[in-house]
Amino acid sequence: MYVSARDRRILDELLAHPEGVTVSNIASAIDVSERTIHRDLASFDSLLQPYELFLEKKAGQGVRLTGSSSQLSQFQADLHQARHFDFLPEQRQLLLSYKLLTSSEPVKLQALASDLHITNATVSSDLDKVTEWLESYHLSLLRRRGFGIQIVGEEAAKRRAISGLLSDHIGETELLRFIRRNTISDKTGTTQSIADQLLGFVHTDRLQQIETAVERINATLPIPIADSSYIALVVHLALAMERIQQGENVQMKETLLTQLRQTSEFKLAGNLAAELTEIFSVDIPEAEIGYITMHLRGAKLQTDESYQADPDMDVSFIVKRLIKHVGLEYGVDFSANLSLEKGLGAHISPALYRLQQEMKIHNPLVETIKANYPALFQAVADASRHLFPEMAVPDDEIGFLVLHFGSALESEEQTQDFRAFVICSSGIGSSKMMSSRLKKEFPQIQEIHQLSMFDLKETQIQPEDLVISTVYLDDPQIDYIQVNPFLTKEEVSRLETYMAGKALQRKKRAVPKKSPVHNGQETLETLQSQLAVTVKLMHHVALIQEATVTGLWQSMYNTLVYIEKKQLITSASAVLQQLKDREKLSGVGIPGTSFALYHAKSNEVKEPVFYILERQQAETIAAMDGNTIEASRICIMLAPEEMTSEEAGILSHVSGMMVKDQESMHIFAQGTEEEIKNFMSEEFLQLYRNK
Repeated sequence: MYVSARDRRILDELLAHPEGVTVSNIASAIDVSERTIHRDLASFDSLLQPYELFLEKKAGQGVRLTGSSSQLSQFQADLHQARHFDFLPEQRQLLLSYKLLTSSEPVKLQALASDLHITNATVSSDLDKVTEWLESYHLSLLRRRGFGIQIVGEEAAKRRAISGLLSDHIGETELLRFIRRNTISDKTGTTQSIADQLLGFVHTDRLQQIETAVERINATLPIPIADSSYIALVVHLALAMERIQQGENVQMKETLLTQLRQTSEFKLAGNLAAELTEIFSVDIPEAEIGYITMHLRGAKLQTDESYQADPDMDVSFIVKRLIKHVGLEYGVDFSANLSLEKGLGAHISPALYRLQQEMKIHNPLVETIKANYPALFQAVADASRHLFPEMAVPDDEIGFLVLHFGSALESEEQTQDFRAFVICSSGIGSSKMMSSRLKKEFPQIQEIHQLSMFDLKETQIQPEDLVISTVYLDDPQIDYIQVNPFLTKEEVSRLETYMAGKALQRKKRAVPKKSPVHNGQETLETLQSQLAVTVKLMHHVALIQEATVTGLWQSMYNTLVYIEKKQLITSASAVLQQLKDREKLSGVGIPGTSFALYHAKSNEVKEPVFYILERQQAETIAAMDGNTIEASRICIMLAPEEMTSEEAGILSHVSGMMVKDQESMHIFAQGTEEEIKNFMSEEFLQLYRNK
């Protein structure tokens, strides 16, 4: 059997929709005109006749293939078993990229043409497109007569490009299925051929061993990483093992490696590398451990349920300012939405790390997000450009941020009496979006639990529970429904039918309404700890006037000496050095204000301190957005090294309240000590009222 690449895609669409599909939908799916589809359909008679199949056209329903089920199955099998495929231009370019990326030697033009059954001229034309794509990974294509064709660039960039090919062209669910079962489902024709070639880079038994090692590490994390990041890490490690054994090692600048050594993730990465060294009998260089660390630091979190405010108060500042700017752009006040603030707090730190390190992330929902929230997407994009002018924030990252804000828009409290488990592979944002839509569309849902695919086997799900997933689930024992995070009208209708069936099961088996389980004593102890820190902090809030005109660091040192005399710190000089080190990392000026925040956690600090130094002359200081400000007030926040995440969250709340709105910024910029203390006290009271 021979069919062209386009005809094969049309037939795949017909086979995938036995109930019928409109010509318009087929044309949209393969990006051609409806006239072209009509012309191609008219030529299918000779192809279908041997199988006693024919095309049936009905107004309103579209076109469908009809015939006996056995003949339809035989036709589909023959269509997909054809060994030679006519690849579309973008498919050819994908395969050319992969072949060149995985080759350690130059490849001849004729060899590439022969592999793909195309002419040398077509290969040359396709390579022009490949060159453009490679530039996004800081790679180049060397083409020389007599030498061949070879990709030139750093090993780390080549690996990122290979990972990009996989994430862009094979879904997360399919990657996980391949890792665990060495199969790709729901792939047909040329799609299956491409998947087979892309996934041929590694032995499947190695993939499974790596996945087991990663699963063990993930279980030790305080907050598990999202499925998408989990799969990306497995793929990264599989690539690394293959490339190391081929003698291809990555390099890393010593300055970056030194920074990574100081992180908690570096130790986890070292443990993972040690396990892989034992399994595969390879020496894993420290630079490889550094890249594993970067993956862990840039990983999206699966949930924000266990998230506590980052001890580095910059995150709280960024979240507050992002919420404020998006609200101004979109015309909605999000400032009182604590769930949004918490979700963004869990998301923003790894997202910033990915942006700083130019780590790509794949968002399979980005086009759908743009279509469903065009104005909100633009508002978040504009706010991101304003907050991070030095960074190029890609649409994939913006899409994940939009999910958080979209969830806040959709969310509303209603009385509910069903229990639902939501499985989303893309992390916090998409699962929150799904949860919010469910609450809006189905007020009878009492509880919503967000799970990853990996949590399923550890979760006790009752027959009457709702299991709603955005991805295919392998377990035949689970009665679930697969939908899009945005819930189309058709999917809402399907969910109503699904829930009606569950309601019948509930008549046979009563489901007790469960309240969230909390450890009362533990909650009280946490509140006691937070209150103690709050009271201590409020005792050590002060506004100090600079006595004489002097340099910034001398003036800050004088202030620290004063604090030392109050026995709140043990060494003014040691704390000053830490504040200097902190300033070297990034700007400390608050954009759009006349004050800056210097903060440090140190063993030299006995109790939390918040002092504001008012200077006689303004100082030009680097701001958090990459610009500068003229700062006349210097805020100094100090915290003991040994603080729980809950206690650190109180100090983070201070940084957030400073940029809450125009009134708060005015108070910290120009208010008296009494006005500042009164404002902070009221904000803390409001915080505890909401707990």
